Amino acid sequence: MRIGILGPIATSDVAHLLTDTNGSEPSGYLGAPFMATLIESFLGLGHEVVAFTSDRTLDPRGDARVLNGPGFRLWLCPSRPNGTLPRAGNPIGRIWDFFRLERQQLAKAVANEHTDILHAHWTYEFAMVAADSGRPCLVTIHDAPGEVLRLAPTPYTLGRYLMAKKVLRSRTRFTAVSPVIAEAGQRWTKTVSIPVIANPLPAWLKTMAKAVPKNEEASSKAAVAMVLGAWTDFKNPLPGVQAFANLSRVHDKPVELRMYGADFSPGGKAEHEIRKAGISMHNIQLCGRLEHKALLREVSRASVFLHTSLTESFGMAVAEAMALGVPAIAGSESGAIPWLLQQGAAGQLVDVRRPDAIRAALSKALSGTCAEVVAQTKRARKTIWDMTDPRAVALRYTALYREVMQ
Repeated sequence: MRIGILGPIATSDVAHLLTDTNGSEPSGYLGAPFMATLIESFLGLGHEVVAFTSDRTLDPRGDARVLNGPGFRLWLCPSRPNGTLPRAGNPIGRIWDFFRLERQQLAKAVANEHTDILHAHWTYEFAMVAADSGRPCLVTIHDAPGEVLRLAPTPYTLGRYLMAKKVLRSRTRFTAVSPVIAEAGQRWTKTVSIPVIANPLPAWLKTMAKAVPKNEEASSKAAVAMVLGAWTDFKNPLPGVQAFANLSRVHDKPVELRMYGADFSPGGKAEHEIRKAGISMHNIQLCGRLEHKALLREVSRASVFLHTSLTESFGMAVAEAMALGVPAIAGSESGAIPWLLQQGAAGQLVDVRRPDAIRAALSKALSGTCAEVVAQTKRARKTIWDMTDPRAVALRYTALYREVMQ
């Protein structure tokens, strides 16, 4: 089967699948490493893959770049760098014409390739191109656009909401990454029921989980890891920082908070907001944005993983911590998180708006002797692969492809 994949794909994530690279390639679309896992899984099953993504460093009205590897081709299609406001000579942002230029570039690339099926990820520009192609297609829903708009109301999220509304009311077949997203999507679409197929975790994560170092630092200083990417209202980091600050003052052993993501570099937005809230930076390490494998090595060394987001469509960061055997604490009302943590059987569920609730959960996890936390972590590590095994996920998708192609 020749599978066309449309979605956010970083060149660095698929570099090991390419043979004609020299290090000067466009960066692609950062932020979804699991897309590379899915592509690699299809290749491992003997399929060919052509992937189409956008790149904001290319001339928006120029030509796409094409990179090749064994059984794999990557199209990097030009995109405007500005989402809303004028920037870099582009008077209009992507959202004001619903990604028209970006969709034209992607559609041109798709027209140049023969594929048996198109599989688009997210219900926005990639899905619009697939749905309008006239080819057999499947769209995976990765978020609830109405919930995103509610938590982050901007012209950009409003435009995305309208794009998703159009896609979901088309006759396209859909999957969703969690039951809560399937339920949200089902309210919009009149097509057949939406099956749930989780995002895949990379197979190398199993090896990393077995190789967690028992170094001197790990035994002497506990670490709380937070991976949120951005400091936003719906990522909700401040209650977690407040809980840590309150705990660290009374905890009987040294403990450190390590925060990761673009807004969490020294001197960046996170530090500004933490200081503005009157919280000391003592024992808070701002680690910035790391390459995916490097980030997961850091998480594997943590004593506990804290995720304060108010909503998650799936929760990749939490799933990765579960696979690494790191006790997880996340929101009891945060979208798919209760499902992912098996209603509390695979991690602690708390009200992430309340610092006192987070502090109590941190204290329990950091004790190292709580039988409940030990049992949760063991169950999480054992069962997460039942839903995220990359080969099993790829097989489920290919079975659906055959249904769609009939």
